[in-house]
Amino acid sequence: MKTTPFFLIAVLTSCMVGPGVHSAEAVKSQPVASASVADKDATLYSEGTRAINEGRWADAAGLFNKVVQQHGQRAEGALYWKAYAENKEGQPARAINTCAELRHAFPKSEWLNECGALEIEIRGHSAQPVQPQAEQDEDLKLLALNAIMQQDEARAIAAIQQILNGNGSDKLKERALFVLSQSNSKQAQDLIGQIARGGSNPTLQVKAIHMLSIRGKQSVDLLADIYRHSSDDTVKKAILQSYLVTESPDKLAEAARSESNPQLIKAAAQSLGAMGATAQLQALYKESKSAEVKEQIINSLIAAGPKGAEVLGTIVATEQDPDLRRRAIRNLGISGGPGLAPQLVSTYQNNKDTDTKKAAVEGLFLAGDAHDLVTLAKGEKDPVLKEKIVQQLSIMHNPEATAYMLEILKQ
Repeated sequence: MKTTPFFLIAVLTSCMVGPGVHSAEAVKSQPVASASVADKDATLYSEGTRAINEGRWADAAGLFNKVVQQHGQRAEGALYWKAYAENKEGQPARAINTCAELRHAFPKSEWLNECGALEIEIRGHSAQPVQPQAEQDEDLKLLALNAIMQQDEARAIAAIQQILNGNGSDKLKERALFVLSQSNSKQAQDLIGQIARGGSNPTLQVKAIHMLSIRGKQSVDLLADIYRHSSDDTVKKAILQSYLVTESPDKLAEAARSESNPQLIKAAAQSLGAMGATAQLQALYKESKSAEVKEQIINSLIAAGPKGAEVLGTIVATEQDPDLRRRAIRNLGISGGPGLAPQLVSTYQNNKDTDTKKAAVEGLFLAGDAHDLVTLAKGEKDPVLKEKIVQQLSIMHNPEATAYMLEILKQ
């Protein structure tokens, strides 16, 4: 256990009443031999604290040993800090023995984990083997794994494999998998690949997929193979998200083309939009027979910026489905801004369909184009469409729109 000296004052002072005791009333509730013994404990513990903070390890070990001999309520904490000081003094064997004394005398002590961590640190710097599987506490298992990973990676990977195949909690397995991911060795990466392929633990499988994505392009072929052979939608969605991390638009498009689940196709389209992969989105739009999927592609193009606006413009000009065309018109106003106003105005003027005209009005409103809306309103003879335009202008807070509102009031 490594603790910086300036932090030890606060740590040790808070420990003077032992772990789990946080108030004067709690201290009084503990059995104490006598007031004088408690006072002496407090004094010795405080002196031991000062000695540790000043790096006087031998003095600290002696002072905490005297606290232990008092058999008071601070004996458990004193045993740990005695072991800590002995290790710092260069006496690791004594520290191990002191921790064994704590374990024997106080088998349920809250200080046992602290001593366990200290033992792992000591063994990590010695020839004594660290055995992660032998630790009962999960946090200590992970400390042991990290320690052995620095000494003998092959042994650490074998230990991790035992944990992953064992009966430990999912949390322990996920954290062990994270330790494994820190290694760049082929053995470690192959093991992560095996877990990503396996279906025995879906939660762990998804975690492994995310870890593969962090490796970048070198993992995409493996991820694609897992996608092709998986029937689990959760796993497939995780792989689609991984393609976003690895910047693999072609793999996303490939997955969408081979997929029968509309929700996964929509997820792929959404990721393609976030990547600005307009070529792939346009190709998918042309190939798709599903209005639901096409609608998602139209929505995804908003995130693709100006290039997405270009594709939306093409859809507006060529799409025969009126509902899809209207959605593309509205989205054009969001993604294209004022620069695409001429196309929206042209759409309004060259279509007789009322709903299409309303969509063009909404697009101009979303583009913040009050000028063209005022122009259209002044020339519109249809009261329904004129009301639609005025309604949009009334909430734009634009000087030109406000001037037109005043002009209407004067009529």
